[in-house]
Amino acid sequence: MIVAIFALVRPSPRPDYTAAEKAAAQAQLCDNYKLASRAAHIETAPDGDTALARISMINGALMLETAARDPALAGEYRDAARALAAAYQNMAATGSLADPAKYQVAIDATNAKVGKMEELCGE
Repeated sequence: MIVAIFALVRPSPRPDYTAAEKAAAQAQLCDNYKLASRAAHIETAPDGDTALARISMINGALMLETAARDPALAGEYRDAARALAAAYQNMAATGSLADPAKYQVAIDATNAKVGKMEELCGE
């Protein structure tokens, strides 16, 4: 009886993914990153529209989070994508505070996360 209960609560083992599945997950994440990054770069230009900048950051965060959900994705890629998604969200929200010092901290944090994604995916 105890063995049966243990079998019900024991987590199932993580399935093995093929090299093709892992590569596809990585490619999808990197494609999403490059598109999101490009849009955010365009819209967050100093002379850009604030509303479009915030929309691009939130949309980019969603694109990264969506791609990071693929279970075939390597943990390093997943962690970097989630960190950048959180940084985009924080930067978009911090921009509403009218506190230039806090906003600069958010920008610097986001740029650091972008740097990690560039290492993983290229520009």
